[in-house]
Amino acid sequence: MKIHVTGANGFLAKYVIEACKDLGTIQRTDIDSMDITNIESVLSNLQKDVPDVIVHLAALQGRSVSRERPADFFKVNTEGTLNLLDICRKLGIKRFVLMSSLTVHGKSEVPIDENAPIAPLHPYGASKAAAEAIVHSYSNSFGIDAFILRPNFIGGKIPSGYTENLIYNFIKNLDEKGFIELAGDGHYQREWVHPKDIANAIRLCILSRIKGCEVFIVSEPRNRLSMMELAQRLVNKAKRGYVTIQPAMEGFSLISSNRKAKEMLNWQPQVTIDEIIEEIFDGYKSG
Repeated sequence: MKIHVTGANGFLAKYVIEACKDLGTIQRTDIDSMDITNIESVLSNLQKDVPDVIVHLAALQGRSVSRERPADFFKVNTEGTLNLLDICRKLGIKRFVLMSSLTVHGKSEVPIDENAPIAPLHPYGASKAAAEAIVHSYSNSFGIDAFILRPNFIGGKIPSGYTENLIYNFIKNLDEKGFIELAGDGHYQREWVHPKDIANAIRLCILSRIKGCEVFIVSEPRNRLSMMELAQRLVNKAKRGYVTIQPAMEGFSLISSNRKAKEMLNWQPQVTIDEIIEEIFDGYKSG
């Protein structure tokens, strides 16, 4: 089997490549070798050695920066996905895995599943929601078997230069400011999942015989914490600092159920929130 991984230099990709290396040949591209916003670049790369499956990880990330550069996010995350799928259609590539985001749902105080409304709060989430719609349409129109994965916060050891991580930012605030400031009252909830567990979900998708297009929330409700609980754990671990709140700032929950992924993929996330925090702490100290 030939597995083509886009965004191969990214945070998640190294875990995906490790998890899937025994399944066949791993082809790797990133912006330095294939520009997904340029369909000719996509065609010239993929037709050299046509893969059996594409694992699409390449994307722009970050809710704040997406508000500053919305057009860039739609060009890369949405148009880039369209270009890849159109070349899949032309070359006969029949399996496709899209890394999406739970942020397509916006916010929710109760655990949501894959059928919850699509209501993104920022251009990043919207660009992923649009990419998902394209995947569905190409699966329905051209017989591509597709998997869409929606993780919540992904947390693990942070590589150099990667700053889109809430736990890392909280630790940095403790180190540089001596406190963590939370929006609202700090009691809104989120969930964390380790990249090893996401990579295993992708492996299971590649091995699955599921036809058509399926969406899976890949979260870990056992790693669900309020921001206040998370911040206090970090203060206790650092043995310094304190937590403050900013009632004027908006905070919201986004929590979920992973039942479908467990039932249909037999996916079982393993890494706990304590292990995730430990990895990020170690990464911050060694960075």
